Amino acid sequence: MKRIIVIALACGVATLQLSAQDPIDANGWEQLGSSQHAKGQYREAAVSFQKAIDMGFPPVGKYNLACALARLGEKDKALALLGEVLATPAGPFPLATDPDLESLRSEPKFQALVTRAKEASEPCMHPDKHPEYRQLDFWIGNWDVFDQRGNKVGDSHVDLMLKNCVLMENWTDSQGNGGKSINKYDSVSGKWEQFWVADNGITTHFIGTPGEGEMRYVYERKLPNGNTLTRNMTFTRMPEGKVRQFSQRTIDGGKTWVAEYDFVYVPRKN
Repeated sequence: MKRIIVIALACGVATLQLSAQDPIDANGWEQLGSSQHAKGQYREAAVSFQKAIDMGFPPVGKYNLACALARLGEKDKALALLGEVLATPAGPFPLATDPDLESLRSEPKFQALVTRAKEASEPCMHPDKHPEYRQLDFWIGNWDVFDQRGNKVGDSHVDLMLKNCVLMENWTDSQGNGGKSINKYDSVSGKWEQFWVADNGITTHFIGTPGEGEMRYVYERKLPNGNTLTRNMTFTRMPEGKVRQFSQRTIDGGKTWVAEYDFVYVPRKN
């Protein structure tokens, strides 16, 4: 059986496709359906996509089937499939711009699905539905940073980026040394992460857990002697908009702790 490799644009998703006379697995049926869809053979494509789904093809198969059904005017079936797709972690899918879904544009159900798809692709932009991404927002701002004796030790600017999914710190200490940290919530692990990179190349990866008005970060590293270095770093919201950053370490499993630094971030005026 001869297989022909072609590039097809099916349902707004560019994929490498194979045309085959008698597919024997889910991938083969999906590829055949994509090829048929690209040729305008929507009924044949719908049959092939359904066979792929029946054989276990991932949720994108249902999306492609919905596209074919929308082209055929079977709106209710297409909308039901799109609803099933958006209920899975798959995506993002281009509902708002996909020309295959043009016949659904005026449907209220479709408009609601477009809103759901947009929210799913930008979870950090919707704090009312995803407050977990906003648990460190009290650290956002321009800061003068002091030690507990009142000596200024550095300047810091913390801002949101990447559609509000990342808090980026830009740090410069009183000696002119710099560093940056990327802070983000990981929806898979349910934990926060900080990737600190200093201008001497040292990188530190912390795992964080939020508390009431604070973020507790932990870093662990094996030492050459077999012991484990554990560093606890906590950001705590303080009165007057200030933030405390306290770091301590242990190399004996927590029997003794050594304070590394204890800083206060003070909002910079003007």
